Amino acid sequence: MGNHITFGEDSLNMSNGLTAVFIDIMTLAGSRLAQTVDEKRHIVWLAEKDQSVVGIGTVGFDIREMPWNTERFEENKRFMLKVIEAAENRTDWDKLGYQPNEELLVPVLKKFAEMISRLAVKNVFPNALGEWIMDVDSDDPVICGFPKCPKHETLLTCFGCHICNN
Repeated sequence: MGNHITFGEDSLNMSNGLTAVFIDIMTLAGSRLAQTVDEKRHIVWLAEKDQSVVGIGTVGFDIREMPWNTERFEENKRFMLKVIEAAENRTDWDKLGYQPNEELLVPVLKKFAEMISRLAVKNVFPNALGEWIMDVDSDDPVICGFPKCPKHETLLTCFGCHICNN
């Protein structure tokens, strides 16, 4: 089945296994780099694409629905590109219990970076951030100070640690 990350008609297609690894490495790199609330929200939102909880083949998304802050869109975009670069540079991969297949991941990361690079503030779904935040429970990590997994040092989601779950 697999998952699709899209930007309009453009699509990045991944197997379920490759999707899980992609989210793992983006979560590791992003959790290491995230400093601001916007940055942490982006990583938590990505880490919530946890197939072990929500089901395999169900975590695809359109990059326009990510929690972009339209007032700080260019900063958000630069951060996401830094996360992709850090993932390419194997940031914190030693925390995984496996060795990711770089031959499969590098093209995915490059395509994802290309899609993010082309995204403009006029393209984003302006209510995506607000709708996501309104739907969280009162004990959700995204509104409770962004705790991290003590083992993997990744930002926690409403499902726990993405790395522990996998």
